[in-house]
Amino acid sequence: MSWNDAAAFAEWLSQQSGNRFRLPTEAEWEYACRASSNTARFWGNDPNAACCYANVADQTAQKQFKFPPMHECSDGYACASPVGSFRANAFGQYDMLGNVWEWCSDWYADYPIGQVLNPAGPSSGSRRVGRGGGWISVGQGVRSAERHANDPTERENYLGFRLVRTQPQ
Repeated sequence: MSWNDAAAFAEWLSQQSGNRFRLPTEAEWEYACRASSNTARFWGNDPNAACCYANVADQTAQKQFKFPPMHECSDGYACASPVGSFRANAFGQYDMLGNVWEWCSDWYADYPIGQVLNPAGPSSGSRRVGRGGGWISVGQGVRSAERHANDPTERENYLGFRLVRTQPQ
């Protein structure tokens, strides 16, 4: 799923439903992922606890793809898993980490250092932001602050999206 595909779907869904849908900003995505936690992941700091909360590169994937397991656990899925297969975060949202990298609306650039309230991304660029890690991600790659940059036309089996519905004014 490319960023262009995800943005086009949001526009199509907005037209079909009469509601406004869009990709989240990076700041919105991270707020939703963290779910009021202050740890590296919404479940804590241990990357090997991931298999209860996220679909990651683990012992299941190692058996199918023959690469060394990157998480010392088994989540039962070698590739992408059905939505909602793992525990939700404190906000009740599923699959915020792992499974697929999620496209955000922002162009990729250095993220602000220090505390910033709802930082805005740059107005242009060449790559778009993905967040959250995917089914092929290593332990350090599955955390609330992890960022990824891809060409907006790139399609991979580890790229996906979630939408934000904007409330009417």
